[in-house]
Amino acid sequence: MPAGSPWRGRLLALAISLGISFLMGEILVRLVIGSPLSERLPVLHMRANEHRGWEMVEGVHYTYHHPAFVNSLGLRNPEVAPRQPNEVRVLMLGDSLVYGQGVGDDETLPFALQEVCEASDADGRSWTVINSGHRAYDTRQELGLLDQMGSELDPDIVVMCWYWNDLTEREIERMYQRIRGRGELAFDTGSRIEGWAKVQWWSHELLRRSALAMYLHDLVDRSQAENMSPAVIEAGLAKLAGYLERFVARCDELGALPLFCVIPDPGALLGPHASTDVVDRALRMAQEQGIPTVHLASGLEAYSQENGRLPVIPFDGHYLPEGNRIMAEALAPELSRSIGALQD
Repeated sequence: MPAGSPWRGRLLALAISLGISFLMGEILVRLVIGSPLSERLPVLHMRANEHRGWEMVEGVHYTYHHPAFVNSLGLRNPEVAPRQPNEVRVLMLGDSLVYGQGVGDDETLPFALQEVCEASDADGRSWTVINSGHRAYDTRQELGLLDQMGSELDPDIVVMCWYWNDLTEREIERMYQRIRGRGELAFDTGSRIEGWAKVQWWSHELLRRSALAMYLHDLVDRSQAENMSPAVIEAGLAKLAGYLERFVARCDELGALPLFCVIPDPGALLGPHASTDVVDRALRMAQEQGIPTVHLASGLEAYSQENGRLPVIPFDGHYLPEGNRIMAEALAPELSRSIGALQD
């Protein structure tokens, strides 16, 4: 037998064993969690914005397999029509959970909220809920959008949808300087998806089609998010206090009512979670400034218990259409109370 052949046989056996193990793991993860959604081109495009770092570009892109329409204001929303008599106008500030990552235009939280409010309005008012959610936005960027667009959008109520990772911020000025003058760029890559960048994008897309690879990636990603240091938490909450004060002042200028709404981390729906204390403190801070608050966890918790699964997109963490509908049904009564107080 030629020298070295036993090692070749052992390596082949090891490769076969690893391949079988990977295949079994892939099948198991798909059965338990589900299959990753595939991306499509074009993805979301952005350009520089001095007040927010970046903004969405008008047109149609894809969030997984769903087309997403961005209007002339750079919002994932139909074009905003002139205000009508007997119209209640709500502006929703937020990140990708409000934008609607992974769901269709008619499956987002703002879309569902408008439907629920109109269906439950005993006074026959029309409701317009404007989706100003942007992927990866934090509270400072959302307030920048309110400063820029508040007067033009003319809301009666402004809902700040807060998620606990808003405690970590991006450097708006640095991002603006990095992308200014570069035109339209793909949000997912920070560059144009062409040439070598397109090859890299497709390579990444092939990798993320593996449920096992995504599961392992999410384990690491989730661990990092849930191990936010006490220093980061305290610094973030200190900034939030200032942002809430600024939020109230801006709403007063607009003649609009502020509302502070917490969207829960899906992990918190299962029991004790790293975000629990942070969320409680944020809610108290808003209440101390006289801002009405809503925590959208209860209906989602009930759904999870009844169905034995979270209402989230597998390997993504954003809420499915049924999760957005549940949150809309929890938020609508508070909006009705707020508009009733405004009109009294």
